[in-house]
Amino acid sequence: MTFRFYLFIMTLATVAAWIAWVIVINAIDPVRAGVLGFILFFVTLAIALIGSLSILGIGIRVWLRPEGSIARQTSRSVRHAVLLTLLFSLSLLLASNGLLRWWIVLLTVFTITLAELAFITHEKVR
Repeated sequence: MTFRFYLFIMTLATVAAWIAWVIVINAIDPVRAGVLGFILFFVTLAIALIGSLSILGIGIRVWLRPEGSIARQTSRSVRHAVLLTLLFSLSLLLASNGLLRWWIVLLTVFTITLAELAFITHEKVR
């Protein structure tokens, strides 16, 4: 698979995820839908955010460091997109339940930072 084809497929999937999220926002009543409505909301939002953030990250990385390995830059961008989406989605979920506190966000950021450090350490070992 070429890099252009990957970006094309990733862009199509991201656009489809954003469209699905907008449909969920407009078509599903959260009071009547119950748990399924919240699951659809968070899953479509997470997929759309991962796609958008990874495409943005790939673009920035390729623009700032064009001589580097595109595969490595892509994997880092997707990893960072997943971690940022996890932080955002968890914060949004906690806020919707009235449980969002500053120390929980700080603990989540610390945990995600430790996960990123583990990934970086694993890359350097190889």
